[in-house]
Amino acid sequence: MDSHHSNRGRWARRFAAVACAAILPSAVACAPPGSGYTTTAPTEPVAVRTDLGTDPIELTLYDGAGLKKIDEALIAAFTERHPNVTITARYDPDEVQAVNAPRVLASDNPPDIARIIALPAAVANRQLTALDPWADAYGWNELPEGQMAMYRVDDAGVRGTGPQYTMASGFTLTGLYYNKDLANRIGMTSPPATVEDFEQALASAKTAGLVPIMAGNKSAQVTFLVQMMLNASLGRDAVNDWVFNAPGATLDTPAGVDAAAVVADWAANGYFPQDTNGTDATAAAGRFAAGEALFYASGNWDAAALQTKMGGNVGFVLPPIPAGEPVLAMSDPVSNFAIPSGSDDKNAAAAFLDFLRSEAGRQVAVDAGFAPSGTGEVPATAPGSLGAQIQAAFGRLVAADGQVQFVQNATNGMSGTWLPQVQMLAAGRTTPGQMMGAVQSAYEQDLLR
Repeated sequence: MDSHHSNRGRWARRFAAVACAAILPSAVACAPPGSGYTTTAPTEPVAVRTDLGTDPIELTLYDGAGLKKIDEALIAAFTERHPNVTITARYDPDEVQAVNAPRVLASDNPPDIARIIALPAAVANRQLTALDPWADAYGWNELPEGQMAMYRVDDAGVRGTGPQYTMASGFTLTGLYYNKDLANRIGMTSPPATVEDFEQALASAKTAGLVPIMAGNKSAQVTFLVQMMLNASLGRDAVNDWVFNAPGATLDTPAGVDAAAVVADWAANGYFPQDTNGTDATAAAGRFAAGEALFYASGNWDAAALQTKMGGNVGFVLPPIPAGEPVLAMSDPVSNFAIPSGSDDKNAAAAFLDFLRSEAGRQVAVDAGFAPSGTGEVPATAPGSLGAQIQAAFGRLVAADGQVQFVQNATNGMSGTWLPQVQMLAAGRTTPGQMMGAVQSAYEQDLLR
């Protein structure tokens, strides 16, 4: 294992890294086109209509299987408003959906609505419909710029600018769930706000004979913890630039290696379950709910199930940060839905995208434990509930402009790179330096750099 520096040395490097990140180019480069999955875009413009009429309309929707529940609720709410529309959903397993998407979009019978992860690549392959005409018709340009930036990419592959191609069904939010009874057992009177507080709680839990952090690393959940430390060490802009494929962006820096070394230390100290690499995310959530660990690093997609199983014994807090720093957390669209260029009814598909920011659509997102798309009052949540805690945390994150994109989504193949690397890190079979070097090498290969 690499020789690790003290926490003081790591956070000193973090400030140097942030200063250096300020000189990185703000533009992001286009992810390269896929391997032959190019679509010939229609040459005739579509006449924009917002009235779907009464004639039967059939749409298909494509997403990852883990989002089936929220998608089904959105479809039910939308078709209740538009009873002449039928939406049939198709799902791929979450771990292969990003890899399969280019082929699905380029098929002879593409879906009408599809979740997009590698947006620049899909645009470069001419697989998506530019949504600006519908944005004008529905008033999407009035959405917060921070949200709109996630939906835009220009002809050169620069994200955050150019035409709009997607609309979010809602937003994820990552942080730390904690078991209140176990927190009381170790004298933790409030959830940790700083990295120092968090590490003190981990050590206290281990001393008390508790599992400090539940992680289903068969599903690469240790990646969440690695990125929490990357966010703290490198800062928001450097990590977002890497995910957005900015020229010269890299995580393989001394500060990036130090961030991975923090998590390697936690593994070496026995802070994860011994069988973490053989436990998937579903089992990890269940074991945490059963009281097996103090913390569980995950996202708001687990909130509804944890609330049901744990009641008032579960809390949620944003990821810990270095003392005095602004809050940061991974927060992406739940499904960043686009209209494939081969869609048979783009007006009906656009009506579904517009529904996502409606009062009814926002309520579906919040009921599923996610943060709502669009603007307006936060939909109803039970006072004091886990959902209310999450919505309040999301409000603080947005106010701090602290949303950071997920490192697994940097390229179509990146989730498959992180999985074995964090498994080897947790098992002590790679060093932090080797891991970050391997991740950066795969990233550059994916981008043909």
